[in-house]
Amino acid sequence: MSYIPSRVISNEQIHGNYFMLAGRILRKPRKSPLPPQFAMVWVPGVDLIPLSYAYYDNDTVWFLYKVVGEGTKALSLKKPGDIIALSHPIGRSFIPEHDPVFLVGGSGIAPVLHYTKYLNRFRGIWGVRYGELAVRLIEKFPKLKLLTIASEDCTYGLCGKLTDVLDKISLSRGDVVFVAGPIEMVRQVCREFRASHQGPVYVIAETLVKCGIGICGSCVIDGILLCRDGPIVGCEHFG
Repeated sequence: MSYIPSRVISNEQIHGNYFMLAGRILRKPRKSPLPPQFAMVWVPGVDLIPLSYAYYDNDTVWFLYKVVGEGTKALSLKKPGDIIALSHPIGRSFIPEHDPVFLVGGSGIAPVLHYTKYLNRFRGIWGVRYGELAVRLIEKFPKLKLLTIASEDCTYGLCGKLTDVLDKISLSRGDVVFVAGPIEMVRQVCREFRASHQGPVYVIAETLVKCGIGICGSCVIDGILLCRDGPIVGCEHFG
């Protein structure tokens, strides 16, 4: 796999261990990334990290990420002017024809940020642990106001986890539903909506990715290679 050098423009701590990195791509990718594709982000000398594109415009790319290990910790220390590298966009893009419904938790919001460039209307619920995270991201991406926010600290929007307030969303026959976030949340949402919703329910899936080209098999989810056939995966593969 070839990698594209990119210069860090900014690397802002949004809230807690959530960061937003913006970088200028120094060589055009073969194709512009579309939601919900992702990239393998190379932190020189440290690690390769699979991250969903949070936005892409005019050779500038944004990634929202949560510091959870050595790789993301090293990424959070990158300063403006530092060089990282990105793979070409990985996975299949999918932009629905009609207004979708997003049911996402935590950093599962990252690909939704990219969707805001292509969708004028959408709805759904975003569950966060701390309401301040939602406040900060809505400042940067005002279209997120179209989502209902549920905060576990009860400081913004509804009080509770996303899975506590699923009854607040009403679906019509044929509505396209996207689910993204922590795996147990995804499984619970899939179990509930597969039984009650007559339209398609998809997961914007995340898992371990190593080679990114479908050879090593590290990203298999129920027989599906995430890097080749995902990251959109049918909800039936989750619980």
